[in-house]
Amino acid sequence: MVLFSALNSISDPVLFYLASGVVVINVLVILLLIQVISIRIYGVYRHRTESIGRDIWRPILAEMMQTYPDNIPKLQRKHRHVFLHEWNKFYFMLRGETSGRLQKLSRQLGLDVVAKKYIVNKNMRNKLLGIVTLGHMQETSTWNQLVDFVHSEHSILSLTAAQALVDIDSKNAMTFLMPHIIKRRDWPLARVAMMINSSDSSQLTAAMRKAIEQAPEEDIPHILKFLSSTHFDPEISKLCDQLSNSNDNRIVATCIKIAKDEHGLKLARKHADNPEWYIRLHVATVLGRMGLQEDVAILIKLMSDKEWWVRYRSAQSLAQMPFIDADDLKNIHDNLQDRYARDILQQVISEQEMH
Repeated sequence: MVLFSALNSISDPVLFYLASGVVVINVLVILLLIQVISIRIYGVYRHRTESIGRDIWRPILAEMMQTYPDNIPKLQRKHRHVFLHEWNKFYFMLRGETSGRLQKLSRQLGLDVVAKKYIVNKNMRNKLLGIVTLGHMQETSTWNQLVDFVHSEHSILSLTAAQALVDIDSKNAMTFLMPHIIKRRDWPLARVAMMINSSDSSQLTAAMRKAIEQAPEEDIPHILKFLSSTHFDPEISKLCDQLSNSNDNRIVATCIKIAKDEHGLKLARKHADNPEWYIRLHVATVLGRMGLQEDVAILIKLMSDKEWWVRYRSAQSLAQMPFIDADDLKNIHDNLQDRYARDILQQVISEQEMH
């Protein structure tokens, strides 16, 4: 009241507005200071609460590796968030009997109820945490909600939901997800490969074969990329052998690149003279990884290739063959007639000597 009386007593309009501005600025500064202090206090409280929660539950979760504890404390509301983080972390790291005990603990503490509330939360971090939890709990009742999330344009949300479906029921999940894996180019390849690897290998083979057989030719190279880091299955390798007859060089290159067995090795040898340099590059790489004594001659020939990268990769592959030692490399170098082949092999030999 005193402040307002003082302002009203100012007769000069300029001084009045100036004084009013100073008062408003000071009030805003005080409010901002109060807000900063409040945020700081809340941050300290939250950090302390999470620290106490971890101290309570980490030893219990660690004990789960050996046995199921007798006295499980009640999960307090303020510790739910940190417990979900810790529970999922342990579940991700541990498998076998331990995961079964963690499942039992989650049911006892009602994590399914908490996680179901999280997935309808507007906060994206909470939503993702809830989805991961429901996947690890193999909560089938939320299948349809997770399917809806897979259709989301948000790449992290959709991919996290896809992984949860695989965790719940990998057989049905792979059948549903394969068209999305082909279509969703915004999903990181490494994450998709990890998700595929966590599925049942027999179901994966069937889903991959069906997807490749039904997909347009331009989508096949994208599908094949996942095979280099997924379960090895001879049936998939045979399928790649059939696809190698395609007129699309991208398909041929990818089939060679993901080679893992004799079929792939034969395919690489077959395309050693392919007119596309990047295919010859993949041939050299595969021969270095899987090649036999008879493949040395192919690599020696490729060291004379017109493309530098093909020559360099061929020399590297020759040097990494387990039955080729330093003396063998020197003898091969001394007997080379092509100047480019000698130069590139000498470079690789020098690199090896430096290391």
